[in-house]
Amino acid sequence: MSIISTGDLARSFHLRHHHHQVKTDLSRLTQELASGQHADTGKALGGDFSALSGIERGLRMVAAYRNAAAEAALMTSAVQSALEALQGNLSDMAPALLSATGTDTLQQMELMAASAPDRLSAMVGSLNQTVAGRALFSGANTDQDALIPVEDLLTALEPLATGATDAADLITTLDSWFMDPGGGFETLAYQGSPDPAPGFIVAEGETIQNPISALDPGVRRGLMGMALATLVSNETGSFSDDERRQLLERAALDMASGNDGVTDLRARVGHVEGRIEAAELRGDTTRGLLELERSRLTGADPYTTATELQEAETRLEALYLLTTRLSRLNLTEYLR
Repeated sequence: MSIISTGDLARSFHLRHHHHQVKTDLSRLTQELASGQHADTGKALGGDFSALSGIERGLRMVAAYRNAAAEAALMTSAVQSALEALQGNLSDMAPALLSATGTDTLQQMELMAASAPDRLSAMVGSLNQTVAGRALFSGANTDQDALIPVEDLLTALEPLATGATDAADLITTLDSWFMDPGGGFETLAYQGSPDPAPGFIVAEGETIQNPISALDPGVRRGLMGMALATLVSNETGSFSDDERRQLLERAALDMASGNDGVTDLRARVGHVEGRIEAAELRGDTTRGLLELERSRLTGADPYTTATELQEAETRLEALYLLTTRLSRLNLTEYLR
């Protein structure tokens, strides 16, 4: 009968090899249990990465859309704030001035109109606001203020007041200057573009654009009313008391009309904000579904991993025990 024995060197090699393998398994399983992901993705997918690549691309696209939606939301929020400030100046002065035209003296009306220059400056400032380096009300010319400075605006309007023969003439001239296509407002005051600003792609096939510019008729009407009140407050031109009252009454009516127009603008911006919110919600839903599918492909089952980890620990303990016993194997121990 032949006896096959294993030499000490070979046995030592096998023990070291098994120790290394078990420790490698322990490290891998511990990592998988902590991360919830397979340590060897290629092995888990059988070498086919096509599905995972598609998911990763989808997640990158969703992230890009999400960033664009966040920028669009910031833009529309700033537009709403600017329009709110614009509307605040119009709604504060128009009702009080309209009420005063029928009952108060001209002196009291002019006292109410005294704040018109500061309010006009604030309105121009609101329309010249920028966010992240993009002008809000300049159309495609996002690197340019929408309007010229208020001082330059008044410099352009003062000759119209001084050259007017009466209140009706000034009202007609200003209306043409502010509201007519190709008039003074479009050629001198407005520095933006008639084309809309570049939009934000917030989802596949969906682009969000800022729908508002300083060329909007409601904005122009409100500016005209405040500018007219400013000219009267600055005593520009030669007008009788009755004409000054007439001019302030018209200014109040234009402010009220402009205020209504700005309300409509804010509703349009609100509609755009709703589209952005809906796109963000769809993007979040898509991202969640893609992440679930990625987890299904690359995730390690925690129960299976924990079971395999426990088995590896048992094998390691057995190897340590075997090594200890073999290390004590000598003639003296054998003869006992």
